[in-house]
Amino acid sequence: MDPVRAAVEALMRHDLRSGFRRVEWVGTWPPDLPDRPLVLYANHHHYFDGHLLWLLATERLHRPSTLWMAEFDTFPFFAAVGVQPFPPQDPARRAATIRRTGRRFRQDPRTVLVYFPEGELQAPDDGVRAFDTEGVRRIGRLYPEAVWWPVAIHVTWWGESSPTALLQGGRWHEQADGSERERLSTLWRDLRTGVPRASTSLLDGYRGASEIWNFSFARRFFERYL
Repeated sequence: MDPVRAAVEALMRHDLRSGFRRVEWVGTWPPDLPDRPLVLYANHHHYFDGHLLWLLATERLHRPSTLWMAEFDTFPFFAAVGVQPFPPQDPARRAATIRRTGRRFRQDPRTVLVYFPEGELQAPDDGVRAFDTEGVRRIGRLYPEAVWWPVAIHVTWWGESSPTALLQGGRWHEQADGSERERLSTLWRDLRTGVPRASTSLLDGYRGASEIWNFSFARRFFERYL
């Protein structure tokens, strides 16, 4: 194991455990996916969405993953876990990332490209924002061998000191066909309804203070202040 990669993975797990009480997969586990290159497209409503999808694709589904990151130069150490630069003002570096991704697909057909078609982080109250369908089709033309898989992410509270992250996947489809926003929006709205469904734990976060501490032994002492 590459020690740099191991260190970055440990940092990402720490971020997830600190940020969430748990990460849950809603629905059948494991999802039924082909052994082909995969474009996993998701809504982008939380700062740690990239971490969550790395957890899903690489840690739990055991598939190599990559993500195109506009702010790569600020956090270059994420290259150790497959992240690649995609700076808006540098077409040469974007083209190099596109070619490199194609090579990764050919070298390991189980590779997952994590893609946020909304682009920038969005407010959850706005739902799944409209995105550039031509950009989606362009990726489809670049990688015709890849199948497309919508995954919705919803962060909610279950009465604890930190939130729970819920992930749910839809049916994969053979190619980008212009229905991606509709598919993702339907999946995300379904996840937000909160209807009880079977779920599988992907990660347990750190326990909150109320789960760790119990000072009932000091009750009589503090009754003087009542």
